[in-house]
Amino acid sequence: MVMWLKNRFVQKLGGGWLESFGLRTWSNLQFTSLSARKDPEVISLMRGIHAEKRSLLSAFEQYIVYSLAKAQSKKYDGAFAEVGVYKGASAKLICEVKGDKPLLLFDTFEGLPEAAAQDREVHRVGQYAYGLENVQQYLREYENVSYHKGLFPDSAVGVPEQPYAFAHFDVDLYEGTLACLKYFYPKMVHGGVMLSHDYSLLAGVEQAFTEFFADKPEEVIDLPTTQCLVFKL
Repeated sequence: MVMWLKNRFVQKLGGGWLESFGLRTWSNLQFTSLSARKDPEVISLMRGIHAEKRSLLSAFEQYIVYSLAKAQSKKYDGAFAEVGVYKGASAKLICEVKGDKPLLLFDTFEGLPEAAAQDREVHRVGQYAYGLENVQQYLREYENVSYHKGLFPDSAVGVPEQPYAFAHFDVDLYEGTLACLKYFYPKMVHGGVMLSHDYSLLAGVEQAFTEFFADKPEEVIDLPTTQCLVFKL
């Protein structure tokens, strides 16, 4: 019942000015906390992204994406990937720390597809649409970034088989999250990280993780934000 109520509340906010305003307000408080103890250049980068109204991640969530991507870049070989790019905010954070590693960006760039029953009618078709050309322009200064338009995993057809060190999911829906896990799990290097947004906020995302890892040795780590992560054993 609690999860259903949370999903219905998100439905009222999702994709509109109220969601964006709420995140910016909450993030400003988080930025104040981060500024007292973290690298000011990193906080400045994240503040700039929020000022551009591109991100639907809180400041703490942005910092987790940045920190994990940075750590994985230093320690592990393997490509980076993101499924669910929206306006390119988290992709920019990854680009800042990935070095020369390839970053593969997957998105319909036409908004969300139709939801499944597991998603509790939270989102609408076409929500969070943002054009590919706009994202490419935003990330134009970064090298070794490729774009794969379409519904995942169909958009991955033709992508060369390769190991991945870091994969970030922000797809909002049960079927999309499950597709991400099925595709990337066997391709992750040992010690590789899969990070997902909305795990503790959207029932479909949580259900996909619960079902997929029911027979796997890895534990799903529920973070204090809305995110979760898995380290590949």
